[in-house]
Amino acid sequence: MKKIKIFYRRDSMYLLISSILFMMLLSACSPLTHTGGLRSSEPQLTVLPLDTSTQKKADEVLLSTVDPLKNRYARTWLSDTELIINKKDRLYIYNITTAKEKLFTPDRTSPQYLALTSQDGQHVFFTEGVDGDPYEIQGYIWEVSTGKVTSIGRLDITNTVSWADNEHLIADQIGGGIRLIDLNGHSSDVVLPYSMQPQDRIDNVQKIGKVIYFLGSDTHVYRLVQYANQSEPTIIAIASNVRTFTVSPDGERIAIEQRLWNTTEPAKLIIIDPQGDVKGTLAQGSLISHSVWSADSRMLAFAINQVNQQGMNGLYIFDQATGKTTPVFAKIQDSNASIQWNPSSKSLSMYDESNGIMTYIIGIEK
Repeated sequence: MKKIKIFYRRDSMYLLISSILFMMLLSACSPLTHTGGLRSSEPQLTVLPLDTSTQKKADEVLLSTVDPLKNRYARTWLSDTELIINKKDRLYIYNITTAKEKLFTPDRTSPQYLALTSQDGQHVFFTEGVDGDPYEIQGYIWEVSTGKVTSIGRLDITNTVSWADNEHLIADQIGGGIRLIDLNGHSSDVVLPYSMQPQDRIDNVQKIGKVIYFLGSDTHVYRLVQYANQSEPTIIAIASNVRTFTVSPDGERIAIEQRLWNTTEPAKLIIIDPQGDVKGTLAQGSLISHSVWSADSRMLAFAINQVNQQGMNGLYIFDQATGKTTPVFAKIQDSNASIQWNPSSKSLSMYDESNGIMTYIIGIEK
């Protein structure tokens, strides 16, 4: 499930608020300095079986190509060959085959920041600023076939927005609550249990089919389901001590970054099912980026960094078809790296800010 968190600074660099808080927690630790390749002596990931016994044997995931793009942030894939990027507060469509780029919306002049393509590739959610006010953020939906732009109104800098389905966005609201936004920009509130208080903080909202998942202020992941003939939805906590999570597009697996706060224990990347049962532990480390599932739910990509350089560093891909987790690209030092799959799951985009702004387009063979 793809999602983006709205966050804006005067220098137009985007950082997740949760990552900032976490870095403050680790301020007494040594900075990341690893610049070399993967070492053969590094400990390997521990991967538990994920019900792969009945699946057809598949080839191992391998790195095929790496193409760097300097001074550009990768935002979202528009197609297998077109990537929407941010350069100097403007959105561009970059063709990875021809290496040519063009303005995303050439008739608009306001600064532009984030973008996220719907599952069917027919619409793109994007954000713009307001000239003269660096803290004002507006949201829009762009229709690919016609170029029509529809406003969805003002967004807070802490809002998390994702595509609920091909016709709706889903977003958390300030002070609690969840809203759905249709392609015409109309909003409707999601019914929540009576037990939830208005001040309860909701974050990282994701919707798969009729099920909504979100992260509460108590670091629990909640599963919200509206059954027929019920006046309010059923809500259950399925995981605790969670920093972030992402649900596979088929709704069968959830990757959670679990961390015991106020301890020196490393973060763990764990796979659970919708009921909260643990299926496997993929990795542990000082800093784990937000993981992302491929469109077919087969592969999970994530970046991991170690503050003391010991252990696994770089980009990894877990393949459910084989049960293997493979190191793919070591030249990543940024714990806030943003990863996106293209629609066919044959390429990844990933930006890194550890040594200036750099986007990598990574080809995958499987």
